[in-house]
Amino acid sequence: TSEGDIHEAMNFAGEFQTPTVFVCSNNSYAISIARKKQTASKTLAQKAIAYGFEGVQVDGNDVFAVYSAALDAIEKARSGGGPTLIEAVTYRIGDHTTSDDAARYRPKEELDYWKKRDPIDRLKIYLTESKILDLKKDKEILAKSTLEVEEAVRKYEATKPQPVQAVFDYMFAGTPRILQMQREYLERILSESEK
Repeated sequence: TSEGDIHEAMNFAGEFQTPTVFVCSNNSYAISIARKKQTASKTLAQKAIAYGFEGVQVDGNDVFAVYSAALDAIEKARSGGGPTLIEAVTYRIGDHTTSDDAARYRPKEELDYWKKRDPIDRLKIYLTESKILDLKKDKEILAKSTLEVEEAVRKYEATKPQPVQAVFDYMFAGTPRILQMQREYLERILSESEK
């Protein structure tokens, strides 16, 4: 495979109406800068227009709204209707990183407003009021989920590191030519760097 072939394959635009669902979790901040100071666009969903496909905005703290939007977008993608961008408007309650202090750039009132809209609490209230969930069942679910997460973390931490080439191994049943070319290119670079 020549360097030119790889370049040509990587530059090939192909069909833009891919069966893709993009989900943007809009947590209202880009590190310490509010989204409204990042763009003049009223929504991030409308940015899909520039790429020629649909963008929808949903309450990212409403499980049912997100589920419904995702279901519609997946059905559209599967039926050949092309991609969709789902902007799920939510909020980052905590600091961006361990070195961040969000209290420096976010007013307490804003944080309090969003805490009242916690998606887990909202769902729990709905399920409880609908008599679908009771406190005993809720405690059982939490205990079982905690054990499942802890077991998954133990398994992950016991997994040996994989070679970098493994990123190509599990994407498709059969490796497309473009990915095979990329893998060969990566392996060539790795072997040259070991010399």
